[in-house]
Amino acid sequence: MAVYERTYRGYAGPRADPKTRFLVVARYALQEVFASRLFTGFFVACLLWPLACAVIIYLKYNVEALSILQLDALDLIPIDITFFRWGLMRPQTALAFVLILIVGPALIAPDLRNNALPLYLSRPLNKTDYVLGKLVVLLGLASAVTWVSGLLLFFFQSYLAEGWFADHLHIGRAVFLGSGVWILLLSLWALAVSAWVKWRPWATIAFLGSIFILSAVGQIFKLIYRTWWGSLLVFDDVMMRIWDQLFAVAEPGELPAFWAWAAALAFAAVSIWALYRRIRAYEIVS
Repeated sequence: MAVYERTYRGYAGPRADPKTRFLVVARYALQEVFASRLFTGFFVACLLWPLACAVIIYLKYNVEALSILQLDALDLIPIDITFFRWGLMRPQTALAFVLILIVGPALIAPDLRNNALPLYLSRPLNKTDYVLGKLVVLLGLASAVTWVSGLLLFFFQSYLAEGWFADHLHIGRAVFLGSGVWILLLSLWALAVSAWVKWRPWATIAFLGSIFILSAVGQIFKLIYRTWWGSLLVFDDVMMRIWDQLFAVAEPGELPAFWAWAAALAFAAVSIWALYRRIRAYEIVS
């Protein structure tokens, strides 16, 4: 429109709250993710095991159902720390890893490859809004299959067993914090890799390969020097030690909890630093 005609009018409609603008990025990213029927089916399948665990909990306290199935309540799996940590959260965190592996590398890499960041950041969005919008997608998907499902089962068990909630409150706290740390670290690392590797297939390989390479180096260090310091590079060792502390389970001679938390914080800090180094409105090509 020609300027001299003076008919241009700026946008006068409602504006989103600056504190929630990152949700716009998250909404469109989620729409793209669930556009795949294959992924949608996999996401639903991730919720089947928590549903099966809910049936186990229900049967344990339903005498009529047990009599119909000719089962004894004592024969069912005990609902305790082992049930929540190894029976529920271990497989669900593994599924969350697969979800992040599928979705994470595809969130930022296409924007960089297609030079779309100037379009994002020319809007009333900053780096933090953009990163948060992408991060919320991974956290939301992974949370649904980990701590959200875990806490629902925790409250379901508490409802059926009188007095169980007060005696096992630490289990609910461990499910929430342990799952939260797990998915946050993986999500940040996936976004960092996606920001540095522009092609999705290579970004997926780089995400998976970087974790396995660090773990291999750590295991070799442990075998050669016979020390737990190598565990600081093994993501699974770090997380297992954090889970041990949260569930109040400790074994002598293992990785100290303090250093496990320190390694997790360092992992998150490196991921955030890599993200902010890469996310910019322009790219200098020499």
